[in-house]
Amino acid sequence: MVVRTLLIAALLTLAGESCLAQAETERSYLRPGTAEVGGISDLCLIYHGRQARVPWTKEALMPYVAHVDEQGTPQDWMFDSFLFIEFATDGGAMLHYYAKDKVQATAADWVWLADCWFREETGLIGLEQAVAAAGQALGDADHTVGVVITVPKPLAEIASFGPLAGETDTLDLSREESGQKVLAWYIERVLAQWGEHEYPHLRLLGFYWLAEGIGQGEHDLVKWTAEHVHERGYRLYWIPYFGAGGLQEWRNLGIDATMLQPNYFFHENATLYRFLATTKRALKAGSGIEIEFDGRALTDDTFRDKFYAYLDAGVYYGWMNDALLGYYEGGGAVKLFAETPGTGRELYDAVYRFVKGTYEMSGRTDFSGLELVARDNSDNLALASKGAKIHGCVRRDDYPELVPEKIIDGDMDNYGGMYGFGFFAWPNSFTIELPEAATVARTQTMLHDSVGQSFRYRIETSLDNQNWEPAVDKSEGEWQGWQVDKFAPRQAKYIRFTGLYNSANQNFQVIEFEVYPTHD
Repeated sequence: MVVRTLLIAALLTLAGESCLAQAETERSYLRPGTAEVGGISDLCLIYHGRQARVPWTKEALMPYVAHVDEQGTPQDWMFDSFLFIEFATDGGAMLHYYAKDKVQATAADWVWLADCWFREETGLIGLEQAVAAAGQALGDADHTVGVVITVPKPLAEIASFGPLAGETDTLDLSREESGQKVLAWYIERVLAQWGEHEYPHLRLLGFYWLAEGIGQGEHDLVKWTAEHVHERGYRLYWIPYFGAGGLQEWRNLGIDATMLQPNYFFHENATLYRFLATTKRALKAGSGIEIEFDGRALTDDTFRDKFYAYLDAGVYYGWMNDALLGYYEGGGAVKLFAETPGTGRELYDAVYRFVKGTYEMSGRTDFSGLELVARDNSDNLALASKGAKIHGCVRRDDYPELVPEKIIDGDMDNYGGMYGFGFFAWPNSFTIELPEAATVARTQTMLHDSVGQSFRYRIETSLDNQNWEPAVDKSEGEWQGWQVDKFAPRQAKYIRFTGLYNSANQNFQVIEFEVYPTHD
């Protein structure tokens, strides 16, 4: 792993406190347990609907509702809220994104989804029975848990949807009013069934926007959904993926609570830097965070280390107690852990302590060089705001969020798979033109890190844009993420960056490039 130090200002340390508490910043996570988020602190995702899912009976849900001993007897409460989620049907219809070669969701599929939560023996009834039984065992018969229910996304590519129950007309979901109509219809069907059932130990808090990214063209639909949900007295929740569009705008879209996915557990080449990047994004967006693991943590040492890395990061960066948390557990991992002696019980108990805010770092994870610091780029010469210009890189009308100027805009936190950086096909170059000649001695480069890719590059300087002097040569090796490169001070007006290699694809992607007059 290439260790990447996130610079620059020294972090004031206070013994025994989290790294987050030490950072000088006014930003904060989305706080847990507040009225704003419906009182949720720890929201566990329950994948329910398809036949392949765990049958979520009272017995299956008991280790989630309560911390149970090895005999299955409740000892304490565990997760306080549950998100019932499904993203596809048994027939393969996707409910959150369009795939040209896949079968497309119909009105009947939306009916199936709305109804699946209310099955006679599994789903919400299993949760109700588990909470009631745990309450009896724990002497807390009036205990309740929160519930959030998934809302599918009307896919604009579906031109013939329906007809809805009791109607004869098909709907073109590319039309705004059609998307609104099917959403309202689905939400009302869920609410009607909720009202028909008795769940005295469950509180319906709201609905979950299923699509994990929100494009610019989808903002109005999400805003409308939020308004409709609010009018009915409920909240709208969202869990975007690491590079998702819409993260910074979530409050403006009317969403009430957001939890950002680190996506570290699932990517083979992802490094621990992903947790620092997630922390910075969550703080900037004012969001919560999702903890992610699955049953592989029980049988595979690599995934077990990843599991503990999430919990350790939660302590180190302050998520555990200071952020609203969602928990993706792969659809049955917590149950598997609870039922497996030895390692399984160790994992289960670790999750319990984390939920309760008493977990201590495992000693498996080294966050050296990954401190959250108060960053100062005021001496950066290569800022567009200071008159610096960039020449080179791709500029295309169909990629409005991928422009060369992103490389010198001073923002290295707000980026994703298709926004917030500049790119070009390697091998090729871009050149920074400073407003005037100046002493330069150090460059700092944030290379794209979405899938743990590695890069190679060279940097040269010039006074006249004709004669070039070598400064940095990283044409060999595997260089990832944040790079700090020092070289002999010299006068320069132009700095040329040549991208030579990207292990992931044919494009060289740079989030931010900085130039400083000194080594410090």
